[in-house]
Amino acid sequence: MKTSLLSSNNSSRRLLILLMAAHILGTIVAYTIYIKLSSLGDGYAAADFQGFNGNAQDFASTIMVHGIYHYVSAFFPGFLAPMALGLVVAIATWYAFRDVYTQINSKLFWICNLFPHFLIWSGSSSKEQIMIILGTIVIGFSAKRSFVSCRLSIISLVLVFISLTFIYHVRPNYFVIYFTIFLTSLIAPALHKIKINRLSIGIWAFTFILTTVGVVVFAAVNTTFFSKDVFVFMKKVEASFMNYEAGSNRYNIQWNDVSDFFYNSLWGIPQGFIGPTLFEAISKPIQFPVFLEGVVYLLILCYLFVKIFKVAGAFNMLRVHILPYYFMVLVIVFVSYPYLIFNAGTALRYKQAMHPVLIFYPLLILAYARANNLITRKL
Repeated sequence: MKTSLLSSNNSSRRLLILLMAAHILGTIVAYTIYIKLSSLGDGYAAADFQGFNGNAQDFASTIMVHGIYHYVSAFFPGFLAPMALGLVVAIATWYAFRDVYTQINSKLFWICNLFPHFLIWSGSSSKEQIMIILGTIVIGFSAKRSFVSCRLSIISLVLVFISLTFIYHVRPNYFVIYFTIFLTSLIAPALHKIKINRLSIGIWAFTFILTTVGVVVFAAVNTTFFSKDVFVFMKKVEASFMNYEAGSNRYNIQWNDVSDFFYNSLWGIPQGFIGPTLFEAISKPIQFPVFLEGVVYLLILCYLFVKIFKVAGAFNMLRVHILPYYFMVLVIVFVSYPYLIFNAGTALRYKQAMHPVLIFYPLLILAYARANNLITRKL
């Protein structure tokens, strides 16, 4: 399946310039227009950073991210700090896609990179901006490793390990999916030599279902997961929103026991990726463009997931990469969706941290598959 390293396309420099321009514009819009309409989340200020104390609390996500912006702001004051890191987002995206950019439908690529809220949150000081950088580094390495025959670079491995370490501390709920992608790509050569590549999708699905059932039964019998832990988690998430007054808070959600967690996932997951509901968009016209953006986002997300699933069905060698990823995405999204339902604005922000793994990685899989003549047309 693997081919030699793909040569960079002739428009690589132009691609980098356009991405950098887009992210510079995103920061400017965030700090001149968007900030007047809504908050920019964390809004880390260099003057508020208290410093690292050499203890375990230094690894708390807020303190770690605050420290990053504190030190970056020593060279780039004010909103130039998030703008500088926004340029890092552009460079990381360019590096991930530069070899296979010509294998992607350019309109689809730019739609995925020019979502207004993606540009805003990748250009403002927040955990999301850091997660986008780290996630793009991991998925860029993993996609190339899965398809291209080349020696492992020590520098690349170090960057990926650093990225995974920060992901673990900043957004631990997303660490599992990024680690899964990295692990399957790292051991891909060994897996391709054994019979695992001959397993059908049915066998994979049965394995995932059996694993899930086994974990659920173990948790139900030997832990307080379903009797207490899920309820505690639900109330903690709800309180993190309801304890603060916000115009876009949703107060009418039934959220009292485990059955509510499962029931609300049926509407909460798709609605979380959209943001405001249609009723909210109609009642607040300023949210209507946001609603349309969310609908387009969800449609593209579904389109990409259907495409990579079809690729997994058609090519045995890719199942070891795609199906574990597919399964872990479903698990992580299911577990994380409560953060997306209590406040439409927060949903817009939180989903940006998943942009590399939900949008960029499927794009890369499809691009590399086409470059290896596994797909005959741009997708």
